[in-house]
Amino acid sequence: MKEILNRAKQIIINPRGTWQIIKGETGSIQELFINYAAPLALIPTIASLIGLSVVGIRMPAGHIARAPFMESLAGGILSYVFHLLGLLAGAWAVIFLAPHFNSKSDIGSAVKLVLYSMTPVWLVGIFSILPGLAVFQIFGLYGIYLIYLGLPVLMETPPEKVLWYTILIVLAAILISLILTILVGGAVYGPMFMRMMAL
Repeated sequence: MKEILNRAKQIIINPRGTWQIIKGETGSIQELFINYAAPLALIPTIASLIGLSVVGIRMPAGHIARAPFMESLAGGILSYVFHLLGLLAGAWAVIFLAPHFNSKSDIGSAVKLVLYSMTPVWLVGIFSILPGLAVFQIFGLYGIYLIYLGLPVLMETPPEKVLWYTILIVLAAILISLILTILVGGAVYGPMFMRMMAL
């Protein structure tokens, strides 16, 4: 875990140099998920579970409502699995767009770009433990800057095409996130929040 947190720290404080190091690494996609993405993605998942079922949410009427633990756990597991699948979908979106921006079509590089750019999103996910601090998750947007810096290195995107490539990747990510949110929300969180509001 120490190595994971050290890499997370480096990609945030020294992204340009860290992207160069990442480019030269030869680990498999499976190893990237198991040794980096999966552990860090647990941060917002566990924080949300605690925030919903232990800390609770202040309702408009003024009282604190807590979600049933088992429902929150089921929603967390489902969200976690769909999130990891969404990362793969994001990598394929990067590959799909690559030829339009004279970039390298390499799935390994695309996965690296997507996973490591998600680092700030996962780290600020700790604020989900206190729903009132959710506003701080805006710092996760730093991941967009990481994509911008990573494209010329990993995907070998020409400088003049990096900005628009970044914008389209972000739009694709928003679309993927929206679809997954609808699926998970409709299955678990929607009905659960409705019951909480009725208390």
